[in-house]
Amino acid sequence: MMRYFRWIGSAAALGLAMTMTGCFSWYDYNSAQNYGSKRDMPRQDTSRAYQTQQQYSPVSHKVTKLEMNQHLSDQVAAMDGVSSAIVMMGDNTAYVAITMDSTASGTRGGEGKGTETNNYGLVKGLYSTYGDQSDYAPSDQLISGGSGGETEMHHEHLSHLFKQKIAEKIRLNQPTVHDVYISANRIVVNSFNRMAQDSWSGRSLEPYRAQFTEMMDRTFGTDVTVPNQAEGNGREY
Repeated sequence: MMRYFRWIGSAAALGLAMTMTGCFSWYDYNSAQNYGSKRDMPRQDTSRAYQTQQQYSPVSHKVTKLEMNQHLSDQVAAMDGVSSAIVMMGDNTAYVAITMDSTASGTRGGEGKGTETNNYGLVKGLYSTYGDQSDYAPSDQLISGGSGGETEMHHEHLSHLFKQKIAEKIRLNQPTVHDVYISANRIVVNSFNRMAQDSWSGRSLEPYRAQFTEMMDRTFGTDVTVPNQAEGNGREY
């Protein structure tokens, strides 16, 4: 009898362990804290939610109306792994500029897993227009040589699942969005920040429209990309 109860106890413990392992495994690989797991096949096999049109045909970044969307910006900024977010709406297309932090893993993928810059100022002067190694930055810059969140020069170096969940968050909150483009490029982030400051002040973003189109053309390209975005043709700064 003692042996029977011991077996029942062992079996129950094993079942509980398997249940807990299953739960934690599902949580680990589908949670916001891990955007890079290759074991998350069901989620990664769903239709791509970002740069969708560019998978099949050339695109145009010309917009007739440009405005900041504060609600979508707040929603993306609240995600794990995101330090700041500014969402610009070009007609019905969402353009997202983010900086990153260490609150999630797997935000980078492919070959570009290194850090472009971070709040320790590891690459001071890289983008400065005031001379190499200059610590000076205009007050409207969100990211300077010695301050701000982490950035990534090439959007292709952000992991697929990270971009996927950002795009899903945007589409969930605004179903009328036709497409989503996501960048963590430092120049894009600072440019979006300048536009956001004008928007917060109640000024129209119309004067930025031509400059915005040119920047998005350089950042994401207009030609057809590889479907999995492993090696896109966007020509980021």
